[in-house]
Amino acid sequence: MSTITAFMIVKNEEKLLPRCFESMRGVVDELAILDTGSTDGTLAVIEREANLGHFQRVQCGHHEFKDFGSARQANLDLVTTQWALWMDADEMLSPMLRARLMELRQGGHLNDQVGWEIHRANRVLGKVMTSRRLAANYVLRLFQTSQGRLTDSLVHEGIILTPDASVGRLTEPILHDTLLEIGPYLQKVSHYTTLDVANPDDKKFNPLHMLVTGPLTFIKDYVFRGGFVDGWPGLVWCGISSWTCVQRDWKRMKRDWLKKES
Repeated sequence: MSTITAFMIVKNEEKLLPRCFESMRGVVDELAILDTGSTDGTLAVIEREANLGHFQRVQCGHHEFKDFGSARQANLDLVTTQWALWMDADEMLSPMLRARLMELRQGGHLNDQVGWEIHRANRVLGKVMTSRRLAANYVLRLFQTSQGRLTDSLVHEGIILTPDASVGRLTEPILHDTLLEIGPYLQKVSHYTTLDVANPDDKKFNPLHMLVTGPLTFIKDYVFRGGFVDGWPGLVWCGISSWTCVQRDWKRMKRDWLKKES
């Protein structure tokens, strides 16, 4: 069978890693983990998993975080198996996806494609989102290692395959806890927006955009994209999405103001 390594960048994920690891046992051959500065028990969790022997090899490297694109590429560089599976600590392979991957491997059909897009079922406060923005979410996560690389994005990185590479699609989902707790998620949003505005290609601050982006984003996501059907979690998600847009513009304003001052 084709061999698969799950590659992950982590920081302070001791609570989420055990369930992520458990979901991959018996399906993934190796783990390649890059820690970007954990101060909790993350490293102990990784060491314990390595000692349990569920995976043929568990690598754990260390990386000084600058941006997601370069960190994820450094992580991918640790992979030596034919196939690479991008995973995050807040994700799990669903039982259906586990079964499907084993079927593809045992039947020799994993190699029918160069890469596979996988459905990502996004959960907010424990509820799987059904609105269009989060429900119809397919991401390229499984690919032949030699045929893929990461984009150079500071944030919102993705996989680029070689030209004309064939890509299949798996409807069996990865379970992704997009938002488990509001406080930690807002901290994550602040980190992401800071990286967004640090991008040299980021747009200039526009006062009118800052005034309208929050309300328009909320209306678009909650009304036109169906966020209202997801009840309270949908309301929270759409509210935070609109706040994210305002926060990004606020940081653009401060960035551009400092440029003028200097």
